[in-house]
Amino acid sequence: MKTRRAHLELSYNGINISADLQPHLINWTSTDNLSGQADDIQITLEDRARLWIGDWMPDKGATLKAKIVQENKKFANTKESLDLGTFEIDEVENNYPPSTVSMKGISIPESSSLKGEAKNKAWEKTKLSVIAKDIANGSGVKLFYDTSDDPDYDRMEQTQESDLAFLTRLCNDAGLCLKVTGTQINIFDEQKYEQQPPITRIMVGEGFIKGYRCRTTLNGLYKSCRVEYYDANKKQTIKFVFTPPNPPKTGRVLVINERVTSVQEAERLAKKRLRQANREGMTVSLDLMGDVRFAAGVTVRLVGFGVFDGNYIIIQAAHSQQGGGYETKLELRKCLEGY
Repeated sequence: MKTRRAHLELSYNGINISADLQPHLINWTSTDNLSGQADDIQITLEDRARLWIGDWMPDKGATLKAKIVQENKKFANTKESLDLGTFEIDEVENNYPPSTVSMKGISIPESSSLKGEAKNKAWEKTKLSVIAKDIANGSGVKLFYDTSDDPDYDRMEQTQESDLAFLTRLCNDAGLCLKVTGTQINIFDEQKYEQQPPITRIMVGEGFIKGYRCRTTLNGLYKSCRVEYYDANKKQTIKFVFTPPNPPKTGRVLVINERVTSVQEAERLAKKRLRQANREGMTVSLDLMGDVRFAAGVTVRLVGFGVFDGNYIIIQAAHSQQGGGYETKLELRKCLEGY
């Protein structure tokens, strides 16, 4: 099986160091996550001349901007690329023998006030987007709020929590995804992303598939969700039961007792909570020849995988290169229908 040719372009504190890096590069890996985890990049360099442990030693806190450039397999003398993002170096390691230097960068800077700094703050009569905007402004980053869902709060308190932990909790409660890069906070609804047309078809028997693993489970899955809340002010119980099309073959019902003010709100909550519970019901891991088209958040269509055929969203894309061979590993979750 032929490998695909690609190379890593890297800027260090805004200076392109790709040419200096290339003769020393042993391997690199970059992992792109949909939500809940920071993206990262890891680079290993040979250092027989002791340059990287000396004058070229990477500084912790320095920024790396990375991109994969791949030769286009269809059109000669053309290239495709994937912007991996901006990372902050948080770890440098030297090993011997042989003499190597490894550096790791993460997409959520340690130098940012987003994490590691416990804060106390309260908001009155506000929305999630307003809280997220306040946190983004306070951290010097942008906010990309890509959803029509915007929960209201009479009062919300941040008590001895970092901004990242606090905002993660609010997004989880709202059934929304949170992804933070060095320059931007992204809040989005995974259902919207799952409804995107697949960018390509991946078919069993095609030469670029190196291996795969498929898994289906009923563990922790529910047939339906019932929201039931007693509103003391209105002296009435608000109820809604949601059963999706083609529900899992289980009799379990997820019962939610959270504050809602209307049947419409109860319906939205039922769909969100059932989606959170059922989304890991069918998953696929793929080992592929390297391909810059694949990033977390895009959808693909699997064909020839039997009962696992269908549309999947990429929840993690790991791109790596070692010994000249460029590879891509994908973690996929089947797109849910109707919720």
